[in-house]
Amino acid sequence: MKLNQLEPQKISDYFGLNKNVELDFVDIYAYQDTPLFLDPFGISAMGTKWAKECETQIATYFQYLVDSLNAGDKKTTSKLLNALHEVNEVGLGYSSGVPQGRGIGPEQAKEIQEAFEISDAAKSGDIKDIADCALMIPGISRDKISDITANILKRKLVEFTQKQCKIHNIPTRRVPVNNAFDYDTFQFTSYFTHLPVVGDNAKILLPLSSVRLDPELSKSKYYRNFVLEYLKAEHQHAGDALSTVLKNGRVVVRIKDLKEKYPMRVDFLYDFSKENPKILEEYKSELRRTAVKNGKAQLETKRKILNSIERKNIMNSIKCGRDDANRFHKIAYDNLIHIFGKRTSNPTMEKDINLGRKRIDIVFNNSGKKGFFKSLNTIHHIKCPKIVVECKNYGKEIGNPEVDQISGRLNSRRGRFGIIVCRSINNKKRLLERCKDLVNDNGNHIIVLEDKDIIKLLKYRDKNNEKSIDIFLESKIDELIM
Repeated sequence: MKLNQLEPQKISDYFGLNKNVELDFVDIYAYQDTPLFLDPFGISAMGTKWAKECETQIATYFQYLVDSLNAGDKKTTSKLLNALHEVNEVGLGYSSGVPQGRGIGPEQAKEIQEAFEISDAAKSGDIKDIADCALMIPGISRDKISDITANILKRKLVEFTQKQCKIHNIPTRRVPVNNAFDYDTFQFTSYFTHLPVVGDNAKILLPLSSVRLDPELSKSKYYRNFVLEYLKAEHQHAGDALSTVLKNGRVVVRIKDLKEKYPMRVDFLYDFSKENPKILEEYKSELRRTAVKNGKAQLETKRKILNSIERKNIMNSIKCGRDDANRFHKIAYDNLIHIFGKRTSNPTMEKDINLGRKRIDIVFNNSGKKGFFKSLNTIHHIKCPKIVVECKNYGKEIGNPEVDQISGRLNSRRGRFGIIVCRSINNKKRLLERCKDLVNDNGNHIIVLEDKDIIKLLKYRDKNNEKSIDIFLESKIDELIM
């Protein structure tokens, strides 16, 4: 089974939308972030009345921010910047599991406020839009631009979402919307409205042209493609110390030399833009042009994997019994690969043994250089070059036959450690006694992971909490030997 066969569920699948209908909004993942960024120039490229209103609101926000800075109104400035957090409802970014709210935190908001307060660009009023903010204020990167745009335009994006829900008959619920900028009061306020909801989380939809895999708006692209190219032409024309004359008479200026003389710093970019406003405007024009040219962003599903919520939903949809045994086998296989990570390698489903007379559901190579599977060898002295797994999609108790079956798969060559993955355990004490008997009889160590154990381990994986994964698995061994 290929790992990318289990793809995250999208909004369209969650709400059962007609697959033959072309959507005007980004089909984000239902339960986790989509690896895209909100691009203000992508919104501008739409050219609609709604898009023009968005542009006006962005300009209004920054004008109010600059006015507050110039007036020395730190209280208002702080409110305007501290309200800028990741907008979880839009579901964009690169967090690996459920959205974590990793936008502009309190400390970073304070740093950005201080950067604005000492910025010549801000004090002079030269920051008029998000592009100026991204180029001339320290600490503003592409993900923060996406967050800032979503915050400033939250009310407009809610409006777009509600329109799309009417078009596609997407159900909505009354939910709170927090920290939305109100252009009548110039305040971030909260209010109730109707939005689509996945689980317990409200969702805000985005126009297709408004997102990018890799936004063009960045300090490095402006510096590399516009500033340095302009300076290169200037020094070539002047024929000064940065120029080198080749044997054929051609004058060249090396980018390496330009970077040494003009390192990429925020203050340099501001001074350059102040002296060469046409270059800055050319850059912004290019942003608009490429936004139109790039059109609709395509999702790269292979870059994401299922998180614990989606995996739990799949597990809950699988009925106990023989009919769904294959589905349970597949999700168990993918779950264990996801949980174990680098601890194991070369996963194999339905591995033939004994010249094909028997078959093991799942086999891993033990490649753990640290953590649980290493400690099995070095601390517990349990030989385990292979990790043997049997899957039981039973609606009944795991009994002696099932325990004896996996025990029969273990030996001195494959190792003395195995895992039973099952749905639930009715009598944990009795099952544990059966597994302890094997430890005493032949040194085989069998641990049992039921659905709730797998879900707990998946939640640890969402947070990349390797230590908790090891501790949990270690506790299963402790139950056998204590």
